[in-house]
Amino acid sequence: MATLIPKLTLSSTNHVTGETLGLSVDDTLTIVAPTIGLSMVDAEVTGGSLTEIKPSGSANQYVYIKHTGFQADGTTATTNQLSVFFTGTDTDGDTNTLESIRLAAGEFAFFPCMSNKIVKVKSSSTHIIKAEYAYFTAG
Repeated sequence: MATLIPKLTLSSTNHVTGETLGLSVDDTLTIVAPTIGLSMVDAEVTGGSLTEIKPSGSANQYVYIKHTGFQADGTTATTNQLSVFFTGTDTDGDTNTLESIRLAAGEFAFFPCMSNKIVKVKSSSTHIIKAEYAYFTAG
């Protein structure tokens, strides 16, 4: 077993309400195989197929996704958003694929994901997006 320590810090001196924002949280997570370390994938364009980055598993996983801000060549900038989809069977027994997250260039997400959900990505428009990702299985 290994340990993963996620940390989140939110701060702002000119918060919209006029108040200072200062929030910092961290956790210590136990992880086991299988994991996929920091990897890159090309998210296809609208009308193309979804690109799977986390398969269904036997245990819950922690997923990291980042929109690099670049197209598939890794050097040409893009402002297309990166759409994140979850596929799985709902409580009625129906299998659905739902777009749940949209990331702009430079944005990222880290979240726990149920074992029976598949995570896929796709570009919101005409550019293939270079996306960074990793996932870790909860121990």
